[in-house]
Amino acid sequence: MAQEITFKKNISTFSLMMTGITSIIGSGWLLSTQKLSNIAGPAALFSWVIGMLIAMSVALCFIEVGSSIRNAGGIGYYSKLTHGEFSGFLTSWINFLSIVIVPAIEAQAIIQYLSQLSPYFMTWYNPIIHEMTGLGIFYAFILMLFFMYINYWSVQLFIKFNNLLTLIKFLVPLITIICLFYNGIDYGNFGSTLNEFNPFGFRAIFASVVSCGVVMSFNGFQTPMTFANEIQSPEKQLPIAVLGSIFITFILYLLLQFVFIGALDSKLVLSGWQNIHFRSPYINLLLLANMQVMVWVIYVSSVLAPAACGSAFLASSSRMLYALSNDKLLPQFLSFLNPKYHSPRNAVIACTVVGCIALLLFRSWSSLVGVVSILHLFSYLSAPVMVIASRLKKLSTTNKKFSLPLAHILAPIIFIALSFLLFFSAWPLVPEMMALIIPGLMFYYYYQLKVYSIQKMLKLFFHASWIIIYFTGLNIICYFGNNLNMQTNIWSIETSSVVLTIFSYLVFIYGAYFSYEK
Repeated sequence: MAQEITFKKNISTFSLMMTGITSIIGSGWLLSTQKLSNIAGPAALFSWVIGMLIAMSVALCFIEVGSSIRNAGGIGYYSKLTHGEFSGFLTSWINFLSIVIVPAIEAQAIIQYLSQLSPYFMTWYNPIIHEMTGLGIFYAFILMLFFMYINYWSVQLFIKFNNLLTLIKFLVPLITIICLFYNGIDYGNFGSTLNEFNPFGFRAIFASVVSCGVVMSFNGFQTPMTFANEIQSPEKQLPIAVLGSIFITFILYLLLQFVFIGALDSKLVLSGWQNIHFRSPYINLLLLANMQVMVWVIYVSSVLAPAACGSAFLASSSRMLYALSNDKLLPQFLSFLNPKYHSPRNAVIACTVVGCIALLLFRSWSSLVGVVSILHLFSYLSAPVMVIASRLKKLSTTNKKFSLPLAHILAPIIFIALSFLLFFSAWPLVPEMMALIIPGLMFYYYYQLKVYSIQKMLKLFFHASWIIIYFTGLNIICYFGNNLNMQTNIWSIETSSVVLTIFSYLVFIYGAYFSYEK
């Protein structure tokens, strides 16, 4: 009888934290701070605070379930145990989409920054329409193949590559902060009144969290959890690695936002935050400060940071695809582990192909960021629901686990907070992103109708009904309360907020306490 091939448990806590840090520090530090300032002004600092709180809250939910039930597939597998197979697949598919596209975003960021180096590189990117050219897409494909190569051989090659680049990519933004501080900060740019500090209102702050890459940046906290099968003590290593990576990168991002705002020329600020349009924000600021050496350092970092992040997310998404296939929800060849390198090679290749398709469909960094951020938020929704449902079902397979304090109070609050971020994403972006779920449903029904009867399928649908009800209700609320196609919304923000809060709480109660698979 052939011996079963399994993952090796040889990843240290430090290396685990490095996978989180490298996934969080991607192209966000290069491009997000300017976009945040355009939308929220100096109050963009609060966007990072909100993003950090959301990431930590959701992470704590995932850590509790992840340290209790250990599986390489992550949240989709946990959702399957609490709410049945259909719910598990739906959660996994949304989470997979939100992560598999990230390497394409990082490849786009590299192309955009390198497009300024020479006349030849300039042919890679069109600054007028903010999109890659055909030649730029070709080189982005080359970058995707490089990300694949790093993950193709073994997790240890990925970890060694990751640890080295994480240290480099962390030091470059840190040195950038020090240089801009040394050059001088104009504290007048932050304003002397509340209106000057927050010129566009609190609604703009919430909207910027989704549309400017904050959610996308912090989503890297999930990467360590996908290696739960490859570490010795998940109950100890996961909290340290996940929360540590979020907090460390939060401080870095907050300081980057602070120095970006403070380093701007006051005359430029007076012209309006929405009129600040540097092609390469930190390079332009350092050029104005006459720091040529740092300019070249950032050029190098603009390749290394997104490359490390893209490689990390390709590793994470391939393991999600591996788990879906292992559960017989996708073609079985995707669950093959190479016997020598213990790497899901077929899943790595498939994820690379999906990323390349995303490059063809979305040719600009900002357009893909908006898509991915909403998918990230959709994937987070199951976290607080699963925490309560898993406790009710007593799913824990070990006494060594992490428990979320005050879960019955915090879980619905987290769910409602996620609903508000999705609401501020606005119509029609929310329903457009939901359309990406359809291919996943087609895969699911194709494979499961061969196995289950219609009655069994309806039962599985019931356990996942809270997701369907939520998506339907959220779309209705967005349509009436935050519709970009309407000059005046039918519902006021106040009315929409009350309706959204009540609706979200009721769906949470239904999903966590009633629709789980008993």
